[in-house]
Amino acid sequence: MTQLYEPIPLITSTNSVNEVHLLIGTGEDSCSQTIRKAKSILKSGASPIIINPTSQSHYKKLSIEFAHDPNFKLLNRPFQLSDLTQLGRKLVSNIVDRVFINLPPNDTLLARDIHNQCIKLRIPINTFQRPEYSTFTMLPTYIDPKGSGLQISVTTNGRGYILANRIKREIVNNLPSNISEIVTNMGQLRDQIINEDHKILLNEKFFSTELSINKLGYGLDNDSWESHKFNKLIKEFEMTSKDQKLKRTRWLSQIMEYYPLSKLADITIDQLSDTMASGTTNINTNKKVTKTPTDDDDFASIPSKQQKLSPSPSSGEKVQIQLQEKETTTKSKGSISLVGAGPGSISMLTIGALHEIKTADLILTDKLVPQAVLDLIPPETETFIARKFPGNAEHAQQELLQMGLTALQNDKKVVRLKQGDPYIFGRGGEEFLFFQENGFEPIVLPGLSSSLASTVVSKIPATQRAIADQVLICTGTGRKGSLPVIPEFVRTRTTVFLMALHRSEELIDNLIKNGWDGDVPAAIVERASCPDQRVTRTKLKYVPQVIEEIGSRPPGLLVVGNAVNALIRNEYLNSLDSSSSTSKYYMEEGYKAFEINDLSKLF
Repeated sequence: MTQLYEPIPLITSTNSVNEVHLLIGTGEDSCSQTIRKAKSILKSGASPIIINPTSQSHYKKLSIEFAHDPNFKLLNRPFQLSDLTQLGRKLVSNIVDRVFINLPPNDTLLARDIHNQCIKLRIPINTFQRPEYSTFTMLPTYIDPKGSGLQISVTTNGRGYILANRIKREIVNNLPSNISEIVTNMGQLRDQIINEDHKILLNEKFFSTELSINKLGYGLDNDSWESHKFNKLIKEFEMTSKDQKLKRTRWLSQIMEYYPLSKLADITIDQLSDTMASGTTNINTNKKVTKTPTDDDDFASIPSKQQKLSPSPSSGEKVQIQLQEKETTTKSKGSISLVGAGPGSISMLTIGALHEIKTADLILTDKLVPQAVLDLIPPETETFIARKFPGNAEHAQQELLQMGLTALQNDKKVVRLKQGDPYIFGRGGEEFLFFQENGFEPIVLPGLSSSLASTVVSKIPATQRAIADQVLICTGTGRKGSLPVIPEFVRTRTTVFLMALHRSEELIDNLIKNGWDGDVPAAIVERASCPDQRVTRTKLKYVPQVIEEIGSRPPGLLVVGNAVNALIRNEYLNSLDSSSSTSKYYMEEGYKAFEINDLSKLF
């Protein structure tokens, strides 16, 4: 078969429990490398057999090192090809499970013969410094010493083990200091939810529930995670019994994706329920914690003049906020500002927004506001992240409004921090009216909307002569999950769809049925202006198929129109006309922004 592209090694995490690994030779000089490898094999649950040590001194050293380990075996004799089929487990007809060769350079012919025999027997083999005689390589790996289960491996695929090791260290050094607690806590919450919620579903004969774990990114096989379904539409007031019981599973997956990484160690099971004992999320460990009123206590601890939330809604019920009588703002010193945080990069944050962040008493933030912006919040500032998870958007919005109003009535400065611009599909207008009707006139600070900033960072001129003379910004999801009114197709228009990728199949199908050209260029823009930005160019008709193939990296949006390819060289796009499934999109990853390292220099 003709190779059409440079092969990329398939990296896997191997379960080696009870296997037998054969190590042939111990190297030229020191046998320390062999000792480390044998210890790694033992830690993996496999049994190492070392045969044909290079010298008698190596044999003595190995004998002393592993003298008391019953799973270790040392054979001080020359290797024979028959050892491959006689030293293994009975379960696999005595064939060894894996082979490592570390012979002196003058034993090249023996290494070749062992490799050829392993290929015939389908035994994975690694030959030290001889990739041509290897079917796998060992990667420089960081193993969390606290036992959380975290492992990080890096490979440069033959371009330097030292470099790969250096890159691994750089990655590890940039992890939060509490990364062990983060991994441990997320794993414990996941296990508790599965043991409680999923067992109930299985008893009720929701047989597909077992698959829902992988769909939400909890399974062992990362490649099987259907990340394009990560933000699957859940209609809050039309939730099925199964949706209700899977709620905590979905919420935990959203927290893992959106919340500040360093804060995941402190998430509790209570924060994954409709009523929370403590909902304030501290972005830094030394920030103040405030108690969030629950639906059960009916806000008894709040002065009677404050508004109340109705009890938790059941499926199909609409929650309404009982507005208190208007009061003049002269009775309170509390202030409220609706602040746009831009698309992600702090270089796109306005000076006004930064001032509000630095002077707030309470910050109510959307879960989509990126870590870089949240890191600007002073440690002593109370911070709450909206719990707008699937099936909880309306309830979470009212919870947020109540918290803001309570703080205002206690003379606090409240900042409602919103991704992008407050008024571009951010409920900014609704929030303005709510606080105004309750006696507090909000100050509104605009932010760079992701709908337009995303086109710039994606090399898409939203308007350009002879290509696009107008721009339309639409939502892909209307109230209660409905489809928006389908706009007319205009060939000279650039259309940006927000909140659309999670239901792309339904949206694109309706667009084409309403006269849209399926061959018009489209771009899937994810994590706009963030370091892990991804821009995938394709055609409108291919969008659902491409999303299913590449997965999802939320938040994302869809840009449609001829401007999408206006600045891209033709050779990158020629493959999009091919019928091959591997040529339906062109992807660009990463974004390097001008960032401000010392904010004090601005003033």
